[in-house]
Amino acid sequence: MNRAGFVLRDLALGVASLAALAIVSIPALSQVRMDSMRQACIGNYRFIAQASGSYSNDYAGSMWALSWRAGMRNPVSPFQFFSSDTEAQAFQAGLILRRLANLTDVQSPIPTGWMSPIGYSHTALMDYVNLPIPASYMVCPEDQARQRFVEGDFSQLPSNGGDSSSSNWRNPYSSSYSAGTYQWGPSRQTRVAVFGGTAPTPMWYPTSSDVSIWTVNGTSSINGVNGPKQSSEVRFPSNKVFMSDEYARHNGKTRYFAYQTAGQDLLFHDGSVRYFRTDSTNPGWDPSGASNRGNMTRRFSHTKKSDFWGKVDTGTQANFQAGWYRWTRGGLYGWDVPRLTSMVGKLPTASVIENEVDTSAATGAW
Repeated sequence: MNRAGFVLRDLALGVASLAALAIVSIPALSQVRMDSMRQACIGNYRFIAQASGSYSNDYAGSMWALSWRAGMRNPVSPFQFFSSDTEAQAFQAGLILRRLANLTDVQSPIPTGWMSPIGYSHTALMDYVNLPIPASYMVCPEDQARQRFVEGDFSQLPSNGGDSSSSNWRNPYSSSYSAGTYQWGPSRQTRVAVFGGTAPTPMWYPTSSDVSIWTVNGTSSINGVNGPKQSSEVRFPSNKVFMSDEYARHNGKTRYFAYQTAGQDLLFHDGSVRYFRTDSTNPGWDPSGASNRGNMTRRFSHTKKSDFWGKVDTGTQANFQAGWYRWTRGGLYGWDVPRLTSMVGKLPTASVIENEVDTSAATGAW
């Protein structure tokens, strides 16, 4: 009996010891996993940087972007010509996705009115790399919704192939990483030829209701604005963010990037990958009017609604007082990092110009 009691006591002590070890080791294993996922994400950025450099070398210094223009012949309907850049680039992105994913025209229709440079500019680089998709190098390993698709779970595609009004078919082919504003808008406001005269180039920005809704100074599209730009136009390549994730995913709970304490690795135009907390970057200024862009002190506010791909608090939304490095940094001429040391950790203040670079300086005016 004493021997049995001794054995049971030892067993209890063993179980308690294992429980204690689990308490200590589980957080450590979790940290190892997070570190591993982060390194894989950094590896994606480095691959993109190398491919981007090769693209630029092969295309005379041009940075990748959707490039089809109004007036080009529609390859799907050879007797028709594209009436706008918007239409042309929607077909360009859609046909790239269709070819690399081996989809039919029924499975991947070209939606009308699709502003493809905003969310699908990465297809231009994918076309250059010419690897089949789903493409792991365009998906953060912590982006669970897209990662399942990369791993072969195709259940998120509509069973009927979708229709021209649905975005479901193409969402799985979107990227975790978004390029800077050079992909879908000018770096500063100039004038372009329109109907025998000239008009100001549209300045693209998210509306106050949601970052998925865009306004263009009163018009939906002006030809000749979007498309490839020269890498030599980047004024501060080591200070200007090239690509980033809309969500910070590698430090606990997934968070929308504009939360001050959200932090993530950022890919810069010089090819470097560096970690920054959001409130260590310049807060951005409101680009929605010439007077705002002129003094560069009015801060940009916007509302972010939760979405399926970000997997954050479905059904909720949050308001933010700054665009930070993601939206409003003056295109290729802006400056994203570093923020003034004295301002790190603080909300942006309208009366303080924080390392702002006046992007109108080269021309004298917006």
